[in-house]
Amino acid sequence: MKILTHAIAAAAVLAGGSALAQSAWMSSPETKALHEAAKKEGAVVLWGTAAREIDWIPKAFAAAFPSIEVQTMADNNITTKAIAEARAGRNAVDVMMTSLSLVKALDERSLLKPMDWSKFGVPKGYTAYDNRMAFTHNMAYAIAYNKDKVKAQDVPKSWAELLDPKYKGKMVANQFLLPRMVGVLGLAWGEDKTVKFATDLRANADIMLTNAPREPFLQSGERLYAVAEVDSFPKMWARDGVPVELVIPEPVVTAQFGAVVMDKAPHPAAAQLLAGWLASPEGKREREKAVFQIDYLPTSTDPVAKRIYASGTKVILDTPELLAERDALMRKIAPIVAGQAR
Repeated sequence: MKILTHAIAAAAVLAGGSALAQSAWMSSPETKALHEAAKKEGAVVLWGTAAREIDWIPKAFAAAFPSIEVQTMADNNITTKAIAEARAGRNAVDVMMTSLSLVKALDERSLLKPMDWSKFGVPKGYTAYDNRMAFTHNMAYAIAYNKDKVKAQDVPKSWAELLDPKYKGKMVANQFLLPRMVGVLGLAWGEDKTVKFATDLRANADIMLTNAPREPFLQSGERLYAVAEVDSFPKMWARDGVPVELVIPEPVVTAQFGAVVMDKAPHPAAAQLLAGWLASPEGKREREKAVFQIDYLPTSTDPVAKRIYASGTKVILDTPELLAERDALMRKIAPIVAGQAR
């Protein structure tokens, strides 16, 4: 099997060198009319789960569509907040950019507006929930490592290798991300194998679980590997001068993210324009340049995604059809990894 690595320097070059022609949708009469209507509204409100994932959007969107102020809010509980706002009749948010699983709760309450995403250049198959969500990017769980202290050949290339005694006491992980990642492995490994892996990992690997940033542990050498990381984080750490590289182990575990327009958006024209742009090829290019987030779906043209599929490794995709099975596995397995159950 080929080693699934991402050369960060090369990624930065690829992300920064997008001198690609603008898609026809950006200059279509329909888009121009929507932009004019959005300018009259003057603003659009965007909610996301993390500041670093949305802070780049106001400037990038303004470069494409001037005279519309993008107001952002980042919070892990945006879905709960949006549901509460809707129940109270306040309807403060226009667009949400979040995960497939969090969108489900909004869709079940009929809070989302169906869209014709194709008019924004969104490919067929890049939508969910009957066109109420358009895919913007995926994340893949990765292992980041201190490249000054660890050789590339010594990094685990599969999740099963985390149990190798040579990694004991050398790993750090986010206490939310690692249990979730291990739970999703059950979709590829089956419940029995994954429960055993989770039990052994907790008992024998001596992984430091923390809510604190992991890059200081890597930079200092206190821990050499950050496991079950969101793949874009180490790329940003490297851009900031931290000596890290990353590996995407097999099976590749992904999570799907996208944009939705609220059914009672206070700025309906600007909401459609922003959400459409976020899911468009132009929005995807700007996202990769800003925060290194890419598309890992099988039809992706991203070099890393193409290399993964060419390697023949198993890829666990995040789809609406798998949500119930995935969530059931996570409920059983995640507490074991977190030390909350046996």
